[in-house]
Amino acid sequence: MSKLSSVATSIVAVALLAAMSATPVFAQAGSVHKTTYLTFSGTVQVPGATLPAGTYLFRIGDPASQTYWQVWDKNGTHLLATFHYVPAGKRTYTEVSRGDGRPIVRFHETTQGVPPALRILYYPSQLEGNEFLYPREQAERIAAVSHHPVLALDDASRGGVVGVVTVQPPATESASK
Repeated sequence: MSKLSSVATSIVAVALLAAMSATPVFAQAGSVHKTTYLTFSGTVQVPGATLPAGTYLFRIGDPASQTYWQVWDKNGTHLLATFHYVPAGKRTYTEVSRGDGRPIVRFHETTQGVPPALRILYYPSQLEGNEFLYPREQAERIAAVSHHPVLALDDASRGGVVGVVTVQPPATESASK
């Protein structure tokens, strides 16, 4: 009986050891910060900042909360912008495959001379994107030149709860007639 008890104890000990050693490997398997590099050939707008042409590191600021992105210089030494996002529409598996493991960015189109504004970032291999929330003043400027609604932070957000408003483009004269 004691041999059986000793074997059972050994099996339990080996199972616990295996479970404990597998945990760190699992935690390291993916990028919890969703770190990705984006290179722009011209000036672009992100919430709260305008970035000149160049390469930038984009990453989730707090993986536990999954509520905001950060933009850093390409070396990850200087923080350039921090902004909230909301889930965006899902892509199809075909669209993900066409991305070929690269991030996909969609822009708010703007008029000539106005830098395009990042609208949605699709992290590689994920179906759902992240739609960026602009400060209200910047959202109003983008809506005016893009002639499309822009999501913005609600100025009345309180207590750590992020409120979202849709900023509509100003009415055109032909629409009011």
